[in-house]
Amino acid sequence: MSSFLYNKLKDICISLGKHNDALYAVLAIAMFKGVMRPTFTMMDKKSDPKSKKYAAFREGLTEAIAFGSYIATHKLVLPLAVPLAKKTGASPKKVKNGLSLLSVCLTAGIIIPVLCNLTLKPIMDGVSKFFNKKDPKTDSKLDIKENANPLPAMQVYSPKLSENSKNLLDTVRITSMRNYGMKVGG
Repeated sequence: MSSFLYNKLKDICISLGKHNDALYAVLAIAMFKGVMRPTFTMMDKKSDPKSKKYAAFREGLTEAIAFGSYIATHKLVLPLAVPLAKKTGASPKKVKNGLSLLSVCLTAGIIIPVLCNLTLKPIMDGVSKFFNKKDPKTDSKLDIKENANPLPAMQVYSPKLSENSKNLLDTVRITSMRNYGMKVGG
């Protein structure tokens, strides 16, 4: 490796080390997942195009929610570092790093799932009309052939019933439910 590349890599590592924060790691992960997961979903040649678009959009939206949540909780928790450091006598930098890690963990474990449960369904319901557009060229009508001839109900007599029960339950009707070869498609 040339000395120029070595020095640049060394500078990057030193800079990241000086400003080490758990927030940077999770933001990088959320960003890459927000780009790569939808990309890989769209590259799946075996999946239905509408389903791929829906899933890719949902994955990207989930990571966008995560990205924003990490930043928001970090900004809310960070001002607590100085007062906590004064009360505990610890270094403000150590308290800040600890709070950063704590906020990342709480955000990933509680806040993001709650926000996704509250927001994804309404958003996806709102945009689902774009994913469910009918294309007359690619959408064909289903060819459904149904041959459902139900069996007549069978009468069953049970000799174990007492005389009083026979008056109430002379017969027990059992309707048999079976698959009669419903054919969907061609």
